[in-house]
Amino acid sequence: MPQNDKLSINMIGAGNVAWHLSQFLYSNGFKINTIYSFHLENAKQLADLVQAKAIDKIADIEPADMFILSLRDSVYQDLIVEIPKTEALVVHTSGSLPKEILKNISPNYGVLYPFQTFNKIKKLSIEQIPFCIEASNEQTQQLLDNLIDRLNGKYYHLNFHQREKLHLAGVFACNFSNALYGLAEDILKSENIDFEILKPLISETAQKIKYLSPQKAQTGPAARQDYNIINKHIALLDNDNIRNLYRFLSQIIFEQQKK
Repeated sequence: MPQNDKLSINMIGAGNVAWHLSQFLYSNGFKINTIYSFHLENAKQLADLVQAKAIDKIADIEPADMFILSLRDSVYQDLIVEIPKTEALVVHTSGSLPKEILKNISPNYGVLYPFQTFNKIKKLSIEQIPFCIEASNEQTQQLLDNLIDRLNGKYYHLNFHQREKLHLAGVFACNFSNALYGLAEDILKSENIDFEILKPLISETAQKIKYLSPQKAQTGPAARQDYNIINKHIALLDNDNIRNLYRFLSQIIFEQQKK
């Protein structure tokens, strides 16, 4: 396998992760040969940004030193069997799949999992993205380490079990918290209050855990065990599921404050 400064790359996928990762690589001097997507138009949009060829058939993929598979977890199994065997470096970007799903493609395989929430509209800097690396052999790991070093990024060596737990933690920290923002927005809408008023509170809450543990940063009626306010809040809710959610989350806070 060549050194990182000579790597050519095929991106299998054109979704949110591939969108950002392709542009990071291209802007740091890596050559992107082809962008594959089930939908050719999606591939073309990304390929135009990184001077690559857009394809919608794996058979049309060009040779490259590295293949990055960035797909929905549910489609990996069907697509992997279409990729021809190679000696190239082959990695996937999933947080919840083992590296071994790639072992029949190449002896040089691994995981390059960017632990961040991605959206094509919102630009990110590489400093905002910790990468989780796992590899089939020492040479592959060194290449992946060097790749992220060249991007001026930060990486962690995590095995499959660790990566699964990290992905789980991310669901709680990101996806579930965002769903709670949605509930908060619905509560405000019921009284014609602009969601904008909550954004400074959300921002300050996120900032506090940079220097405090989540338990020490916790405030509010549950942390104070103010049952009078808790009961008033529950009475204001008009949905049994959300009432139960309020009770359950309050109980979690009670228990966390005992630690």
